[in-house]
Amino acid sequence: MNENQIIDRLKQKDDRALGEIIDRYTPLISAIIYNVSKGSLSSSDIEEATADTFFTLWNNAEKVRQGSLKGYLSAIAKTKALDKLRTVKTPEIIDIDDVTLADEYTISDNMDRQVLHNDICEALNQFGEPDKEILVRYYYYYQTAPKIAEIMELKPEAVKSKIKRARVKLKAFLTERGY
Repeated sequence: MNENQIIDRLKQKDDRALGEIIDRYTPLISAIIYNVSKGSLSSSDIEEATADTFFTLWNNAEKVRQGSLKGYLSAIAKTKALDKLRTVKTPEIIDIDDVTLADEYTISDNMDRQVLHNDICEALNQFGEPDKEILVRYYYYYQTAPKIAEIMELKPEAVKSKIKRARVKLKAFLTERGY
């Protein structure tokens, strides 16, 4: 059965169509969630986010256009991964040495990636607390400014301001090093 037929059946609330979609797209959805989370979600969290993706599809089947099922599911999966990352309890203090960059490079770029990682760590260490922790929470753990403010007992506006100022400093630091 082709994708357009499956979408039509899904819009008619045919649970067999949903089952077919689940069978066909679970590996893709799980991979997207894993990659967005950079491996920081447990397998049960990934399974839960995957199930949430298909649940959202079922509840919004009428919004799916012909020929766009894969893209629609991918967008939902990314959102569910980010939502899950925001709800997963992270440690109160995050050590920058425990954070690794996403491995989107080839093996030949490994040395450049390590140098960049070291430079970013050096820059973050110059910021001091709480700026360093705010940046790590925001960029590596995808926490929102309000969530960071709540955890660190700061005002959301203060967190946003610190992120903005730190971005400027980080850009200048990396530009100095030729990035």
